[in-house]
Amino acid sequence: AAITMSSNAAKTAPVHPALLSTFGPGRGSGSSEFSAWAYLTRPRPTQQNNDGDKSDDDGDGGDAKLPNLVTAHANSLRIYTVLPNAGTLALTAVYDNLAGTICSLDVIPYGTGGGRQDGTPQDDDDPFEISEGERSCFDGLLIGFAGHPRLSLVYPAAPMVGAVDGTSGVGTGGVLLASSIVDLTPVLNEFSMGGTSYVEQDIIVSVNTASTSVNNIDPTVSVVLGGGIAIASFSLPKGPRPTEGSSMMKDSPSSTSWWRVASEPHVLPLASLASKVRVDFGDANKFAAASNAVNTRGGRGQSGTAVGTGPCLGHGFGDILDVTFLSGFTESTLLVLHTNPKKGGGRPWAGRMGRTAEVPLSTGGDDDEAEGDGTIPETVATGTKYGLSLTAISLSVHQKRSVVLWSLLDALPADSWKLVPHPTDGILVWGVNSIVYASSLGKIKCALAVNGFAKIGCPNGLLPPSSESSSFRSTSVHLEPNPSPLPKLSLQLEGAQVDFVTENIALVCLGNGSLHSLQFHHTDESRSPTVMSLSPLSHRVGGLGVASCLSILAKTCHTNNLKNYLRAHEDVTKEEDGKTDPEIQARGLMFIGSRMGDCTLLAFSINKPTLLIASSVDENKESAMLESGKRKLETNMTSSESNKRSKDDDKPGDENQNAMAEIDILQQEEEDLYRDDDEIDKKVSSSSIVSNEDSDVGEIESSLLRRSIRSLSVCRSILALDSLTGLGPLGPGCYGPVATCPALTENDNESLNLRTDPSTSMFSSAFSSAARHYIMPCGFGASGGVAVLTTPGRDNVGSSILGESDLCNMEGAVFGLPQSNLVILGKADGAGAIVLRGVVKEGAEEFEEVELEVKSDDMDVDNNSDCLLRSVDVLSKTKLLAASEVSFGSESVFSVFFVESPSPSGTPYSIVVMSGADSNLESGINLQVVFVHRISEVSGSVSVQHGELVSITPMVADEKTKSCVSFGCVWSSGHACVYCISVNEETSKRFEVSEWALVGDAPEKIAKAREEGFYGSDNIVAMDLFSLPHHVFEAQSVLSSDEKMPQTRASSTPLPDPLPSFLPDRLSMHGTWCAGHDHSQDQILVAICRRSGMLEIYDLLDLKRSPNDVSPIWQSRGCSHGASVLAHSDQDIAVRLPESHQVEAAEIRVFVTGPSLSLDGENDKEKDAWMLRSLCILVNTSLGDLHLYSGCKRSSNLNLEFTRIPLGNVSRPSEEAGRHLTKLRRKVIVSESDVMAFRPNRLHRFCAISGEDGLFAATQRPLWFVSERGTPTVVSHKSRHVAPAGGRPVPVSGFSAAMPAVFQNASCGFITLHERIGRIGSQRLTLYSGLYDVFSPHGVLPGGGICVQKVPLGVTVRHIEFIDDASVSTSSRPIYVMLISREIEADQSYLNDDGLSPEERQRIKDEKEAARIKKQVEADLGGFDIEQEWVEEIEREDCFEVDRNLGFAPSIPQRKYEVWLVDASSQFSVLDKYELNEFEHGTALKSLFLTNVIEDSDETPEKSLFVSVGTSFIDQDGEDLASKGRVLLFQVKKSKGRTQGVHRRHAPLHLNLRSEKEITVGPVTSLSSLKSEDTYRVVVGAGAEVTVEQWGSGKLTQVGFYHAHMQVQEIVLFKTFFLLSDAYDSLHFLVWRESDKSLTLLAKDYEPTQVFAAGLISRGGAMAFVCHDDRQNLKFFQYAPADAEARGGNKLVCRADVHIGSQTTALQSHWCQSSLLFNSCTMPSTLAALKQQDVLFGRLEDDQRFAVTFGTTDGSVGSIISLSEPVFWRLTALQSVMSNALESNCALSHRAWRLFRRSTSRGGCRSNDRKKGTIDGDLVMKFVDLALYEQEDLASSIGTTVGLLMDNLLEMQCASSII
Repeated sequence: AAITMSSNAAKTAPVHPALLSTFGPGRGSGSSEFSAWAYLTRPRPTQQNNDGDKSDDDGDGGDAKLPNLVTAHANSLRIYTVLPNAGTLALTAVYDNLAGTICSLDVIPYGTGGGRQDGTPQDDDDPFEISEGERSCFDGLLIGFAGHPRLSLVYPAAPMVGAVDGTSGVGTGGVLLASSIVDLTPVLNEFSMGGTSYVEQDIIVSVNTASTSVNNIDPTVSVVLGGGIAIASFSLPKGPRPTEGSSMMKDSPSSTSWWRVASEPHVLPLASLASKVRVDFGDANKFAAASNAVNTRGGRGQSGTAVGTGPCLGHGFGDILDVTFLSGFTESTLLVLHTNPKKGGGRPWAGRMGRTAEVPLSTGGDDDEAEGDGTIPETVATGTKYGLSLTAISLSVHQKRSVVLWSLLDALPADSWKLVPHPTDGILVWGVNSIVYASSLGKIKCALAVNGFAKIGCPNGLLPPSSESSSFRSTSVHLEPNPSPLPKLSLQLEGAQVDFVTENIALVCLGNGSLHSLQFHHTDESRSPTVMSLSPLSHRVGGLGVASCLSILAKTCHTNNLKNYLRAHEDVTKEEDGKTDPEIQARGLMFIGSRMGDCTLLAFSINKPTLLIASSVDENKESAMLESGKRKLETNMTSSESNKRSKDDDKPGDENQNAMAEIDILQQEEEDLYRDDDEIDKKVSSSSIVSNEDSDVGEIESSLLRRSIRSLSVCRSILALDSLTGLGPLGPGCYGPVATCPALTENDNESLNLRTDPSTSMFSSAFSSAARHYIMPCGFGASGGVAVLTTPGRDNVGSSILGESDLCNMEGAVFGLPQSNLVILGKADGAGAIVLRGVVKEGAEEFEEVELEVKSDDMDVDNNSDCLLRSVDVLSKTKLLAASEVSFGSESVFSVFFVESPSPSGTPYSIVVMSGADSNLESGINLQVVFVHRISEVSGSVSVQHGELVSITPMVADEKTKSCVSFGCVWSSGHACVYCISVNEETSKRFEVSEWALVGDAPEKIAKAREEGFYGSDNIVAMDLFSLPHHVFEAQSVLSSDEKMPQTRASSTPLPDPLPSFLPDRLSMHGTWCAGHDHSQDQILVAICRRSGMLEIYDLLDLKRSPNDVSPIWQSRGCSHGASVLAHSDQDIAVRLPESHQVEAAEIRVFVTGPSLSLDGENDKEKDAWMLRSLCILVNTSLGDLHLYSGCKRSSNLNLEFTRIPLGNVSRPSEEAGRHLTKLRRKVIVSESDVMAFRPNRLHRFCAISGEDGLFAATQRPLWFVSERGTPTVVSHKSRHVAPAGGRPVPVSGFSAAMPAVFQNASCGFITLHERIGRIGSQRLTLYSGLYDVFSPHGVLPGGGICVQKVPLGVTVRHIEFIDDASVSTSSRPIYVMLISREIEADQSYLNDDGLSPEERQRIKDEKEAARIKKQVEADLGGFDIEQEWVEEIEREDCFEVDRNLGFAPSIPQRKYEVWLVDASSQFSVLDKYELNEFEHGTALKSLFLTNVIEDSDETPEKSLFVSVGTSFIDQDGEDLASKGRVLLFQVKKSKGRTQGVHRRHAPLHLNLRSEKEITVGPVTSLSSLKSEDTYRVVVGAGAEVTVEQWGSGKLTQVGFYHAHMQVQEIVLFKTFFLLSDAYDSLHFLVWRESDKSLTLLAKDYEPTQVFAAGLISRGGAMAFVCHDDRQNLKFFQYAPADAEARGGNKLVCRADVHIGSQTTALQSHWCQSSLLFNSCTMPSTLAALKQQDVLFGRLEDDQRFAVTFGTTDGSVGSIISLSEPVFWRLTALQSVMSNALESNCALSHRAWRLFRRSTSRGGCRSNDRKKGTIDGDLVMKFVDLALYEQEDLASSIGTTVGLLMDNLLEMQCASSII
């Protein structure tokens, strides 16, 4: 579609944008930024079990139920349940698109429930009183949000509040119910004193819940605001239960203490507390810094290190880095990690850390201090003067008091960044290079160095002693290396996550996924830790990218349940070793999350401490361990001889050497572990530390000593239980084919009867028939790869299409008879069918049509039938309505048909049973009729008239008896019948048919039903038969949360609970029911839906026993009306009905989603898979809406309830399709068809398709209903070359999951029959091998109707482009080019030892200093010139030295950029690669055409496809000189002489570098293709320059330029117009003039906006520019010269703005699909067919729309589309009323969430008036999932209709689709 610029007023009409998420970060990715364990869906264990940490592992306290795993990422929250057999994570609930970005997640134990706190006895009259099984409380979640400081205390939506007698109570709307929301914005505004940048700082939240369960004390919460300008605290006491929906609750005593609410916040008086710190700890700080005597109280001296001294504006605490609560105190004690405002005011720059020599030693750290009193020796090495402080504050929120207990002033390393509370006593101060442990009394007990740089950031008090001061430092606590015999460390802890397992063991996950064990070791004198050790676990979690969170569950009350996960692993280890199983100290679960990639759940077990060093009382033995003035170690892993420790022990080794050392240690531990007791010295000391003072070291320097440990706890086993596939950050994507697809021949093109227009294709003409996919870079580092956005039905990654065949004039019904290898297709004329037989010829699977030969059959005939005598007549002369295969308990297989045949008298419906014939395949269909039964007009049981057939259910076989098959029919009279075909026991060959009727409106009720209206009728309108265990619909009761699952009534089957402690939760059916793989407990159930909305479930056995007086086993009202909950109710409860709509259920299906049941598996994985199966009900209404319900047993008596699952998908027919059908009828392309009463089935259950069960809905837009970790979700089905919508009722008219048994994929494949392009009435039959691309190990079902296939590559993909050249790429072998970066860890071992003596180092240092001074003098005298040679020759000094006594130099992350050529048909395998230079970064990639312009030549220039790459150079020492870049031009060439091996089928390809050009004006950040007058050029954005480069004579030549203001971020081209985004100066609108080859500025935005991405949206001739800024906003501009705001046309006019809440890097345009084209995955062919049917299509503005798509750094995908004026204002009104009427998650406001966030940097540059003007698509799409009567209320409130709103939402949904 051409986009033109014009001065016409219509062209500058405002473009009304709408923002709609394709999928959010919650469903779109398994990434997690925060995680926690909480009891949300199951009650918290009793107090005895919860506090049983001191009980034995085998005690009764080890059977407590496992809590839920809660993860949060961006604006989404997910709740998982850990299944009991294999530890599979079942997704219980997802809360996506919250109105705020989560920045903290904390658990509030005992948040709700639990009865009364005052011990009042239970009130029998209280209907809301919880049962005994639910008396234990549930936890709450305290969620903090970014931006304005707000916190919400929330609980998952469940009928824990209300829900009496099946009615919906508070919180059943599927939202996160908030009991309290705390808005601290007024506090922030008060203390910010006019500052606006403080709101940018995320809040830091700490919760004190240590005494919640023990002393029943309310939890205390402290929040750091604005990066440290204030600390607000509040408590969470129990408050009353909400009183909505019931007046009796107001006076109920049980509602006085139900859930927690927030108290009034108390702001800590930091200024007075800082003054108190200065008074009490001022002089003491100086001595504490040296000797760590923190308890000494000194007078007020001239200490410059005191907090708050000096003239500074602030509260005296500087920057507050972290806060946490300290355990062991009666009152809440808050620890604050902060800086000293006098020393820089905040954290110093890292480069200043090495300048410790500038600090005068005599002053103790400050230049302006008076000299000390001489207590500190002058020979002590100086430390940093930027040490951090730790202050303990005791606070009482109720009394609003706070007191300083102690303070460690400037005593902590400057690189500290996190506080980790110890479980019982003390605190860990976590730094980048060190770990410091401080006790609860404010004493530093030990400090561990993790690398050789640890000393640089330490203050004086933690510096290790030198040789001159060894006597002074001998008893002080100082920084120590990793104790012996463990190796010294070379790690860095930036980004590391830690959590405690026991009091002495914590597990650490580094940023790269490496696991380590941090252990505390004690001496005999004290049980407080005095030494810490950090040892690797030889395990690295893959696919993380960067670790973001770590949560450990290792309480002893869960021991027995956790033992189940490690049972097999530990048993194998024991069997292999052949030794006794060691005593295990702890077992636990560890969840490691990442926002950059995948998350992993691990199970681990840790042994009790084992002996490393056997201490001896023999002094000779101790003295023998010393030699050459150095201490030696003797362990059991060495020989009895003493080995001499030399300096080689301190030499650094690579990772493999350290790993080998650790393996040796672990092997020795196991040997000591299993050694006989008499072989071990029995006089081992109980202490785990060997002190250095125990040895006589003589003249040994104490700095060379490091303490040793005797014992170490070894990790017994680490087992990965489950992994969550996370997409991570999503980059700019591209369209292209992915997998092989059948190539169309010339004959195929003729049969399509159309010509493909290359101009309408997303690709060139070579790929116009290929299905397109959207490929996006995803992840980071090891988790990096590409994400392929696709849908089932196309030739995707799994190559799922087996074959295709074109048919004509088929009715659409497809019936499969797998054992007979037949597929039957009904004809459109209503008589006869086509029979296809599946055969395998020469290894190829194919179908052949069966000729229906005339053959006489022997048969039994009921009801004196005189027709249907031959099988050929049945298949050629009747209308086939249903078919199935059943064995009837015998070895042979029978085929049962339900047919409609002409009949002179009686009903035309018959049941025909056929059996296989004993003849060859050539003799016809190989079936013979053995039984025929004619359906009578009147049911004999109740004598009701049938009328015409309305619908028929699928045939269901009785899996329990295997002797009958049943199905049901719904008649136009409002009645229904159930037919059962079974074998007559008297004669083995005789069949009989039983019939039972279900009555609709009885004759005596018809008159009354007419008076009550449409919904007063009880006529049956829909019916379904299904097989399930009977006990699923029965009610059970739970006596206690700790007792076993009770048995149900005698007539039902007991619940097969895998573990007694695994009770049902409140949000799902995980663990509630399990049918078993043999179906022996299944029974046939009948579901009917009446016109009144009543849904009834009957047992077929009860119907057989008493057909005239049968009662439903389960019933509920509201079906077909969209009710939120379908709950069982025995009484007739009045429910609200729609007022302006007469809607009923047209079809209903009860099905199961989840993994298929295995017939031969009994392992733990398959048992967990059984528990992931969800029972669902899908209702298709007469309006075309689809309502999906998922079952759960969550009330007190475990009654089954069905909760509606929000789909966010409009499924009813579109108004545009109806208008198109009218046009086709007017043109006589489609004939006028009579309205038929019979409705073919459109809801098809399937089993075992790629190992999954679910349902396929062949509606107007076909959908798959499948399961994602136990939660039902929906995926769209799109077909190749499908006809435009409107010609036929549904695009996919036939579906069958029964394929011929001779096919290899018969058990997992399926067949579809869809309407194809060409003549109306032509179809295409497609065979699929399954849905492997959807359920593959890397598949993700994010919602939004699409599935994502993640292809891991192990690198960070920066850009990807499709090679759109037929000579290179083919539809069977698509080629892509990628710009990637390898995230590597560079070794710095060269820093450990340079081989020089101290004297040589000093001499070299003096020479460098002299040369530097000389050059500086020369520069000052001669004038500074940045281009002088000496500037480039400056050598940077490494001011940081490695102290080998503490550790070695850690590795640092680096990146290496490469250009890859990949093959998408083989999982993106690399064909060729090109490595960029060292320190060269790839910044841009573009596949473009260039015209080879030859000057003074008359030949026509040729264009060629190039791959252009833009780079930038960043030197290792920084950017003293201006950065430069390069432009590289590659061509993809075919290699010669290498066509063997894997390249035999396709010629190998490689990248050929044609040209490179250095860009001196700056880094190349943008590359674009400019086409002007048939000449292709490349536009280069580098620095602040835009240059137009022309290709010719093998090089690029500049022909035009434009100078921007700051830095070119991106250039978007359309025609010859440029949209230039400046990184710091908003948008510029330029035009290229070919006449003078110049770039001219037309208009710009004068606001200094920091632009991250820019794009274009359009509708007809109106266009808008989209700008994404650093504040996560979107602004929409237009070029409107005639507008008054345009300043004469020089300014871009801002039309709208919105806040999207996430960051993106690219806004890419895509053509908006119409609802007529939505079902096609080959858009060009379907569009061409539509234009043949309607030549006027495409002329309306809505048909000429372009939207933008963006992927965010949070892993979500969204679109921005343009709406017409009427639709925009209609949806604006709907958005307004919905934001007020609907309950929102966490009590947050969507309206406030979408408000434009003003930048603090530009202050008042922008007007205070927000433009708004953007539709929040996520909010208005919730209208689709509301009940019909609620939709009517909202529609009437804005003066419109439900149908019009639904159609507008449908068109918006289709326009936002990117595939």
